[in-house]
Amino acid sequence: MNKILGSFLCVLGFLSAGSITATVDSTELTEGDSVLFTLAVTGKNIDHIPDIKEINGKKVFNTQRRSSSNFVYVNGTSSMEKTQMMIMEFRPDRNMTIPSFSAKVDGKIEKTTPIEIKILKSSTGMKRETKDFSLDIKVEKSKFYLGESIILNLYFKQRKHIDVLQIDYMPPAFKDFFSKQIGEGSTYDKGDFTIQELNYLLIAKKAGALILEPARAKIAERSREQQRGGWFTDVPKWTKISSPSLELEVIEASEKHDIVGQFTLTDKVDHMKVKANKPVTLRMELLGKGTLDDYDGISFNIPSVTMYSDDAKIESTLMGKKLQSRYQKSFVFISDHNFTIPSKEIRVYDYETGKIEVLKTKAYSIEVEGGVKKLSRPVVHTQTGVQTARPLLKNQFKWYEDPQSLWALALAFVLGIFSTYLVKYLPSVSLAKFKVRNNKYDEALKVLYPKMGESVEVEAMVRQLYARKGGDKSINIDKEALKILVEKYQ
Repeated sequence: MNKILGSFLCVLGFLSAGSITATVDSTELTEGDSVLFTLAVTGKNIDHIPDIKEINGKKVFNTQRRSSSNFVYVNGTSSMEKTQMMIMEFRPDRNMTIPSFSAKVDGKIEKTTPIEIKILKSSTGMKRETKDFSLDIKVEKSKFYLGESIILNLYFKQRKHIDVLQIDYMPPAFKDFFSKQIGEGSTYDKGDFTIQELNYLLIAKKAGALILEPARAKIAERSREQQRGGWFTDVPKWTKISSPSLELEVIEASEKHDIVGQFTLTDKVDHMKVKANKPVTLRMELLGKGTLDDYDGISFNIPSVTMYSDDAKIESTLMGKKLQSRYQKSFVFISDHNFTIPSKEIRVYDYETGKIEVLKTKAYSIEVEGGVKKLSRPVVHTQTGVQTARPLLKNQFKWYEDPQSLWALALAFVLGIFSTYLVKYLPSVSLAKFKVRNNKYDEALKVLYPKMGESVEVEAMVRQLYARKGGDKSINIDKEALKILVEKYQ
C-alpha cells in the first residue's frame, strides 16, 4: 500500500470570471483526520497565490499547485481565462474556522468566504466503511506482558474493478507503543475484493489498559463531471474510512527480568592462551522468540584488563505469527597477565510458563604467555624468634666514618645533577613520534574495529594494532596497507 498524500480537486464548474473560491473535502471530521483545502483563482489577469505555511496555527503539508487556461464565450465574445489552484492538507484538532483569503483578480481584490470545520469524537470500537472499501486491524491477543512483542495485522479491502486514483493512508498513532513495520506487506484477492495487508510489531511502553487508535484512509475514485462550456473532465470523488480502535491490557511481570520471550544463549572465545597484549575476542549470541530491540546487553569490568566492544547487531524476522530475533555482540580483552572473563547472567521472563529462566555465559580463564607474573616471597616458619636488630661485627663500620664512602656519595650526587641536565635539554623527537604514532593507531582502531567481521585483512590489522598498542615491538605495521583499509571503511 503506497502512502500518497494530496489530491487534485477540480472546481472549475463553480467558478466565474474574476473570482476566488475556497473549498474543503469535508466540513465534519473525525478526530485525527486531515482536511483538504483548495484555493482557486480565476480571471483574465490574476496574481500568483503566495505559499501558505499554516492555517490557524496548524502546519500545512503536501501543498500542490495547478494552473490552466480556457477560452470563454460570453455574449458571442471569446476571451482567454486563467485559473490558478493551490491544494493544501492540514490536520485540525478542534473546531475551527478557516479564515478568508484574498487575491487581486482583474484589478480588484477578491475574498473567499470563511469555512467552519467541526471535529467529531471518535467512538471506541466503531469503524467507518462503505460497500466498496474498509479498514480493519487485528492483534493476536488483547492481553499480554510488558516487554512482550505482539503482531498487529492491518487489512485494507477494496472491491475489484473500481477505478481508484489514489489512497491517502494514515496508520494508527501507536502513542503508547514502540512500533515497527515488518516487511513491505502483501496483496491478494479474496472473493470480490482485493486485500492489502500490512504487519506491525508492537511493544507496550507501559502497563495497564491501553487504547490502540484506529487507522484511517482517504480514497479518491475517478468521477466524470461536466464543466462550463459542456465539456467533461475527470475529478476525484473522495471517501473516508477508518478501522476500529482496540482496547488492550498490558500486564507487568512480577519478577525482575532483562528480556521477555524464549531465548537460547551461545558464547565462545577465539583463544584460551595468548601472548602478552594479544587480543582475546568473546562472541555471544541470543536467539529466540521475542524482541531484543530494547535489551541493554551485558558489560565487563576486569581490573588491569583493557576491554573493547562493538555495537550489538540485532535482526528480527517474522516467522509465521511469531517474531524471531537474533542479538550478536563481540568483546575484545587485552592484558599482559593471566585473567578470567567472568560469567554473566541474563534473566529471561517466559510469558508462556510465567517463569524466569536464567541464561549464563561461561567463565573463561585466559592464560597469557610471556606476561607479567605476580611475585610472591616464600614465608618461612620457625620455632625460634627472628632477630631484627644485630650488633655490628668487628670488621663492620659505619659508612659516614669512611672518607672513601663520602667521596663516592659526592660523586653520585654530581652525576645525578648532570643526568638531569641532559634529559631536560636532549631533543624529545623520538618520544613525540611515538605518541603521534599511538594516536594514529587509536584513530585507526576506531574505524576498523567495527568492521572486523567484514574482512580477514581488517581482523588481522586490528589484532596487530592492539598488539603494537600494548607494547609488542616485534609487530611491524604495514602503513600503506593500514592507510588503504582506513580510507576504505572511513
